[in-house]
Amino acid sequence: MANLKALRQKVKNITDYSPELQQYNDQLDELLNDAYNTIWTKKRWNFATKEYNFKFIPDILPTRDVIAPVTSVTTTPVRGSRQISFSVPMDRLTVENFEGQFITLEDYEYGISKVVSNQEILLDEPYHGPVPPPAGTTNWYIKRRYYDLPHDCIELLTLAHRDKPHSNNGAGVLPPYGKLISLMARKDEQLNLRMDYKASYAEAYVWSPSFYVPEAQNILLTPVDDPGVNSFPVNSYLEVCWAFLRDGQVGSLSEPAIVKFDAGQGGFNTLTIGFKSWDDQDIVADVFQTKDTQPSQFEGLQKIVFWNANFNRTTGERLGLPVWRTFNNPGGSATRNTSTYLDAVTAADTAASVNITNFNQIDPGNTVYIEQDGQYNRIRPYPRVDAFDEAVAQAAATNDYSKVPQDFLRYGVARYYYKPSHLGFATDSPEMPYEFHQLVVYQALATIYEKVGQLSQAQNYERKIEKEIKQLERRYTDHIDSLIQRGQFGLVGGRPFYYDYNSLRHMG
Repeated sequence: MANLKALRQKVKNITDYSPELQQYNDQLDELLNDAYNTIWTKKRWNFATKEYNFKFIPDILPTRDVIAPVTSVTTTPVRGSRQISFSVPMDRLTVENFEGQFITLEDYEYGISKVVSNQEILLDEPYHGPVPPPAGTTNWYIKRRYYDLPHDCIELLTLAHRDKPHSNNGAGVLPPYGKLISLMARKDEQLNLRMDYKASYAEAYVWSPSFYVPEAQNILLTPVDDPGVNSFPVNSYLEVCWAFLRDGQVGSLSEPAIVKFDAGQGGFNTLTIGFKSWDDQDIVADVFQTKDTQPSQFEGLQKIVFWNANFNRTTGERLGLPVWRTFNNPGGSATRNTSTYLDAVTAADTAASVNITNFNQIDPGNTVYIEQDGQYNRIRPYPRVDAFDEAVAQAAATNDYSKVPQDFLRYGVARYYYKPSHLGFATDSPEMPYEFHQLVVYQALATIYEKVGQLSQAQNYERKIEKEIKQLERRYTDHIDSLIQRGQFGLVGGRPFYYDYNSLRHMG
């Protein structure tokens, strides 16, 4: 398997130019990553897909999302206010991402600008219901209309109801599912589909307007003296950046910055990461005021922070292209066995900074940021799924185990064409079969020769790429379906040959 270092060396050997300069290596790595993405997106390669369980989110209802002995959740909206408070907490309001979704309140639909807690939300416009406002009304429901596709999704290939993860014990019949009930992609403009129609199962999905998370701007890093032995050692470095986070999706990265931890109290430092605009102002959402009639500029935009793992923390120099990983352990706990230890460090929309207090918050296995422009594809299952296969009862946290939140589960299965992580570390390898690695080199060489004006050489490598692609697509894209006939096939060797309907194998 050829890694990034080997691919880079091969380009140097063919071009007969091998300077050992970090700047030149970084430029080659950029070209190799561009070539990698070009080859990756030329065809729908069968190795370039992922499958995951697609979670349908049933509506939050006043009589569904309750914990005994409570029988219903009420709210008393105030005319002219965007604030909606509920009588009791509801787990699903914060477990799932409902920002940017909708609530129907007294038969009118409002957008949800921000989920403040599991008992409070902010609307995108003031409530303007009946006069006088109903006291303790149960005439409301919260619905998940739009579903964001994964951040590395290029194209959705399949969305289907399947007999997993909830099984029907291999019965292969309806209900609940047979072998495959695939949902077809539809367009509102063609079918004039209703927006608020719901059912137990979806029949199709509708492509919806893309969801955009704005780009971050500048950053301010401040080391803080700390005598704790778990914080960052003196004379070490760290490179950090941040991005906006909304509805669980990440936007484009900010300008990165490097901090040096100077000698401090006890020889250790913690780090404060400040979120700044280009004119050095704090990027924060205004605290909600009762007379606010519209969301403030950054309302609902949380922040998430990243550190560069491809970085020499002793010299403060990059080792190649940056590889941005999340910080973990939001509480900065020295104890590993906590329910939030593996969660990413984020900051509230109203926070101007976040503190990194423990060295265990940078882990080489943390999630890698995939280059993106903050734009996400969305779909709307039609009808909206409002049923479940399993009701998960709430269980309080104990000294040994985390809390189990109340939930209502119904899953489908989705398969999509994904975008791979870029090659940053010297040992990173393309996520494709070995025979494709040569094509990455060819594509990079075509770009290099075109750049220096040797067009005949560039065209030569383009021809090589096209020739190889035709060979590889027969192996990795084209498949011939076999026609299988069910039933008894006749006599084989003087004995009957039977067909097993369940396993597609013959009996006898």
